[in-house]
Amino acid sequence: STVLITGHEHDNDSHLRSFKRTMIKTVEETLVKPLCRDVENDLRMRIHHKNQAHGVKTSELNPKKNPSKALRPFLELRPLRLFGSLLDVRQKVTHYLETIFYNLTTVALYDWMTYADMRNLAAEKYGLELADNHLPMGSLEYDQGLDVLMIMRNINVFVSRFSYNLNQQNFVERRPDRGSKNLNTINIQSIAASLRQHGLGILNTTVNYTYQFLAQKFHVFSQFLFDEYIRGHLSKERRWFRKHKAEHGNMYPYDRAFKFCKEIRKLGVADNGRTFLDQFRILITEIGNALGYVRMVRSAGMHFCSEAVRFLPDLDEIIDFEPHAGAGKPAG
Repeated sequence: STVLITGHEHDNDSHLRSFKRTMIKTVEETLVKPLCRDVENDLRMRIHHKNQAHGVKTSELNPKKNPSKALRPFLELRPLRLFGSLLDVRQKVTHYLETIFYNLTTVALYDWMTYADMRNLAAEKYGLELADNHLPMGSLEYDQGLDVLMIMRNINVFVSRFSYNLNQQNFVERRPDRGSKNLNTINIQSIAASLRQHGLGILNTTVNYTYQFLAQKFHVFSQFLFDEYIRGHLSKERRWFRKHKAEHGNMYPYDRAFKFCKEIRKLGVADNGRTFLDQFRILITEIGNALGYVRMVRSAGMHFCSEAVRFLPDLDEIIDFEPHAGAGKPAG
């Protein structure tokens, strides 16, 4: 009989544990998981509606035409006690959103701003305090172009692949990457977005790094001009121009320039078919691109400061709070 009682008690314990697991699984399947999906969908739809003009129809967010679910009361529930265990619905939803936001941000770093907005909306609308994912945000806001850090680390590639538009103050990529259908562009707004992300401390580093690059280029520039063969040809053309400039209206004739290019070609041609004069022209272009980039960084810094200073109060129109404060006595 003792053996039968012991076996019966063992069966009761196993049935109780099985029933406990079933109940917890049922609550999670019918309450927690649908609640997690509904909260995520609501956050995603509202943020996409804000960021994309044609992403979500306004009627879908109209509470009269499409009533939204009351999700916050479920998030404000106290922890449920199930067979000696506590099930915190709010903590479950918070952990779900943190995991989803982290995983999706690591897949596409350029969407970090979207999930940051969703995290802020979750705190404002549902009172969910989501932890920061602490990922290195190496990308910019939507369609803001290349990052300043990326340009600084590859300044030699940047000045050789981009063309500078002095009038419109932007850079346009000459040839896209293999397989790419788009051209990268950089303007003052994109650099200002980088400064907003990394801070103004990156300005000095960017400018110093660019000037170090310029020092190397100017060294090559001076070596080319002081070469004996190049210097000899240039001196010869200078003497000729000083002697005949009045006959040509102070304009260097085209035939002399064409002849000069032929003489330079005799000095040697590189494997890619470029002469020394072609390489010198490319060198001057890269120097100009670097100087234009420094100018754009300065303008972007001023643009960023002008956008940030608007949040400072006007010292000439300070609101006097004394009339609104009253006597300061507690209400009777």
